[in-house]
Amino acid sequence: MKKIDLKKEMKYQVSVILLIMLLSSCWSEDPSGPEYNTVPEHDRKYGIYSFEIESGAVELIYSSDNSIHRIHENNSGSKIVFQEDFGNDTFQHSEICLINPDGTGYQRLTDNSSLDAYPSWSPDGSRIVYLSWPDYPDNTLDIFIMNSDGSNPVELYDSGYHDADCCWMGSKIVFTRESQIWLMDDNGTNAVQVTDFELAGQQGSADLPFGDYDPRIDPYGSVISFDRLIDDQNPSGNWDFYTINFDGTGESALTETGWQQFIAEWSHSGNQLLFTVASMNGEGVFDMYTMSPDGSNPVNITPANWPAEFLCSHGIFSYNDTKIYFAGEWWE
Repeated sequence: MKKIDLKKEMKYQVSVILLIMLLSSCWSEDPSGPEYNTVPEHDRKYGIYSFEIESGAVELIYSSDNSIHRIHENNSGSKIVFQEDFGNDTFQHSEICLINPDGTGYQRLTDNSSLDAYPSWSPDGSRIVYLSWPDYPDNTLDIFIMNSDGSNPVELYDSGYHDADCCWMGSKIVFTRESQIWLMDDNGTNAVQVTDFELAGQQGSADLPFGDYDPRIDPYGSVISFDRLIDDQNPSGNWDFYTINFDGTGESALTETGWQQFIAEWSHSGNQLLFTVASMNGEGVFDMYTMSPDGSNPVNITPANWPAEFLCSHGIFSYNDTKIYFAGEWWE
């Protein structure tokens, strides 16, 4: 396997954490979303928004001059954890923050000179698993865990490589290691490799190595969905979604578009996946899509009357699947 340049790999690990990308191809003849009468409020450049799926109502629940990433609501629907970037140096000023779904109760859980990113709730909402790089640029990005109030942060897992894209479901934590999907027990033991993509870790002409990223376990604990960088025809690479069983069998491609599309999040019912398409045919769109778990029935759910300069990303279903929370950015 080709040696991975740490800077190049971190462009992705922190970019899923932090960046939004571009791509080309086509999926449907009419990618436009539905029409609603509501338009997002424009306050600061970045914000967390709630979007009611049935009515189309959109509400700005938190606004910031800092970029926002990896939103995750706890299973009771009482708290939302997210990553907020303070200052220009992402590797030293990315922090884990907390807010209530109605926009009240903002808290900054971490406040240090480390990269803290990609938070995910424990099933009971008492703890948060996240990524941290305390000794940047030395050592590696590793998986940490802390209490829901930010207390008692401890390292949970260090493979010796960059560990990223962690997500907690049931008694398992799924994550990315060496551009492959791995699974471990929620106490940080019994880590096993799940995917074995033959090109994983090889650096092409895209910014990132070929491989598998952003794993998510379905609500039934039966399969893992993930993103695969399949080719390097543009600098950001082209991507497709896959699912696979815990034991590495049954790998199945959900899409064959090669779009730059990322982070497929499961609905709590398990009957839909939500993801962001950043661009089509070389033109940026940054719209939210849903599809069935087998990849069928792709639908653009982003209202067609929302301004083109309003970019949507990092969408998740609310705990009862009636809303979507997402990060919005007003492109200037």
